[in-house]
Amino acid sequence: MNDFKEKLYRFMSGRYGFDQFSRFLMTAGLIMAVLCMFLRFLPFRSIYYICSFLNTFFYIFAVFRILSRNTYKRTLENEKYLRIRNKVMPFFDEKTKSIRDRNYIYKKCPKCSAKLRLKRIKGKHITKCPKCGLKFNVRIFIEYKNKYPDMGPY
Repeated sequence: MNDFKEKLYRFMSGRYGFDQFSRFLMTAGLIMAVLCMFLRFLPFRSIYYICSFLNTFFYIFAVFRILSRNTYKRTLENEKYLRIRNKVMPFFDEKTKSIRDRNYIYKKCPKCSAKLRLKRIKGKHITKCPKCGLKFNVRIFIEYKNKYPDMGPY
């Protein structure tokens, strides 16, 4: 077993290895594989073939990046991916935070535009901004979304 480990270490020395972009490609390949399982049963096969091609492409590209010896180019690719990810992820982080914090509501301070998290209590309230100290009125409405509006309250 130690002989195998040693051969693997020698093989991987000087190669780029696994990074965030490779992890993204592997995850995208896995998602495409699961999607392909469901698309296989559709009567038109062209979408299935496209999904299958993308699945294979993601895996092959990820393995290519992992085994590549051109570490400079792979580092640039990873940095470009991280720049794009850092622009996109705050949108999703904010959405997941708002879903997680259903008992709170988010308002902006009119003076400094700081985002304040307030308890979701119906009515008018006076709030003080912790950043600039401005006191201002906030009106909170509690809205209930009925999933089935035509079925009545029960």
